[in-house]
Amino acid sequence: MEFLVSAVASDLIGRFISSLAQNYNNHTCKEDDRRRLERILVRMHSVVEEAERRHITNQGMLLQLKGLIGGFYLGCYMLDKIKFQPPEEESIEDEVSHEIQSFALSACNSAKRFRLADAMRKHTPVAFGSRNTTSLKDTVDGLETKIADMREFVILLGSHPRLPRQPYSTYLYIDTCMFGRHIEKEQVLNFLLCNNPHDSYISILPIIGPPRIGKKTLVQHACQDERVRNCFSHIFFFKEDDLKTGELSLNSKASLGKHLFVIEFIWDVDETAWTKFQSFLQNMAGTGIKVVVISRREGIAKFGTAQPIRVKKLSEEEFWYYFKALAFGSMDPDAHPELASLAMQLATEMNGSFLGASVYGELLRADPNTQFWQRMLLFLREVSQKHLTSSGLHPVDLLDTNIPVDFPRIAFVGAQVQGCLVYDLRVAGPAEGQLPKLTSRDILLGGDFPVEDKFDVLVWRSRIPPYSNYIATLEKRKPRRVVGKRNTIYH
Repeated sequence: MEFLVSAVASDLIGRFISSLAQNYNNHTCKEDDRRRLERILVRMHSVVEEAERRHITNQGMLLQLKGLIGGFYLGCYMLDKIKFQPPEEESIEDEVSHEIQSFALSACNSAKRFRLADAMRKHTPVAFGSRNTTSLKDTVDGLETKIADMREFVILLGSHPRLPRQPYSTYLYIDTCMFGRHIEKEQVLNFLLCNNPHDSYISILPIIGPPRIGKKTLVQHACQDERVRNCFSHIFFFKEDDLKTGELSLNSKASLGKHLFVIEFIWDVDETAWTKFQSFLQNMAGTGIKVVVISRREGIAKFGTAQPIRVKKLSEEEFWYYFKALAFGSMDPDAHPELASLAMQLATEMNGSFLGASVYGELLRADPNTQFWQRMLLFLREVSQKHLTSSGLHPVDLLDTNIPVDFPRIAFVGAQVQGCLVYDLRVAGPAEGQLPKLTSRDILLGGDFPVEDKFDVLVWRSRIPPYSNYIATLEKRKPRRVVGKRNTIYH
């Protein structure tokens, strides 16, 4: 018996020592991979930064650069995930739930909330870590291969002309620069600056993408390029309704020279008006006409003489890089790991929204306080869960289709518990009438509500061309009437 006990004990000790050794080896390998990743990212960043300072006309090189940029953001995301992302089973709900009882689903216990959060993650289009199952080692190996394949790219890069130096678009400058559209901008510039003698007299480039994705911003930045301004004697900006009156406005402006027309279509194209507009362009005096048409509808592609540019949402890795820069500003995220962990969770709730990143990133940067960031996370999470469970759609998707979003509580600080419906999110130019004085910042930080039941709010003002103003309508939600025993009505 003693021999048997001794053998079992020896076996257990051996397994324990083997387990410790395996864990140590795994930790050592993971640490080595992390250091390899850091070195790779330094090299990739150098190549990307140099490439973004060049005017690349070769389409193959642009595709290579797009892959390199995507790999760089993936590497940065994986590195931050190792440093900041909490284990999946952890949650901050218990830490501050007593402060936001009005947010909670009263019928749900703790286990149900965790199941609801899990369901929400599965239905959220942009969910950090929920779809990205690539291991650290696989990521490092893939990026090393990508770097090795870029040697020819780096050599060819030297043959392309340098551009005027631009401020580096991260941290303090990221909210005043266009982010994540370098490849698309180069494609637009190549279309505008190309003088192919085999092209038709009128060249048309469609740009297609969902609402508030940056299509107009992309075109405006291309049109502000000095080479484009020097190339075209006249640049006109129209909306779809202007096509019917465009001829009258052009007659007084058009003259000899090259012309560029940028036309934005919100809905389907009126083909009669479009045909009339094209006929007018054919009869214009000049040496060549370029037309850029912007639309959220795929059908616009049939009007193009060039391959359409499709502007898509940022990948989850790109969006995290962008949001992190907005939220931390000049702060170093490594020095604030708890805030960085919260920021990763906040990025998940925003579903890749540029507008959401701008609004909430500015608030976070102004108040780098853990409790404040926790409240904002719970505020966004509750709103997301509410709509994902009721409609299967994220609030961002609802606003894009002009479906009202129900906020049970419109402010995440202060004592304001007023619920509101938010809808009709729209864009106004910098000179389009008087803007609302009430801002989203005032509302979210618990400012005084107007006495009116319905009012407009200035959600955000863009700091980059075309300097759009985003406005939404808020409608106070009336208290529910609950009928109890003896027909007593409770408000």
